Amino acid sequence: MLGRQCVQGFTLIELIVTLIIIVILTLVAIPLFTSLIQEHRVIGQAENLYYSLQYARSEAVKRNATIYVSFSTGSSWCYGLNVGSACNCTIANNCGLETVSAPAAQETSLSTSGLTNNAISFEGTHGAASSTGSITFTVYGGTSLITISIGTMGGLQMCSTGIGGYQAC
Repeated sequence: MLGRQCVQGFTLIELIVTLIIIVILTLVAIPLFTSLIQEHRVIGQAENLYYSLQYARSEAVKRNATIYVSFSTGSSWCYGLNVGSACNCTIANNCGLETVSAPAAQETSLSTSGLTNNAISFEGTHGAASSTGSITFTVYGGTSLITISIGTMGGLQMCSTGIGGYQAC
């Protein structure tokens, strides 16, 4: 007596349905990953600026000299640190201590508020700031942002809108 043979495997229909589900999940996940990558970039850039401002303040006290932090705003932003005078971060080697420029992807923009001539200085005696103001990084084309506020005594505070892990602005 011959028995039936049992063949196991996927049918063509099952394979197509599985591939369609994978494609749909991928299409849903890509914008989420893109948003996540943009948020992490703006976080990295804002925290780098936060530490650069702390560095400028500590260098001012250490050197007993005025340290300037100059900004160029927009999507091709940059900032530079210099001793004794403001500098132009868009010119190579113009800022003596540090120059940071927007990454080639330009997925963030930088804006300032309350800063005279887009610059701030820290004096050498106590590290006090020349003025109060704020610097904001915004995800390009989005509403997520991180703001660094500078107090008169040079204190720094970060807040965010649309990005978790920070105090709300």
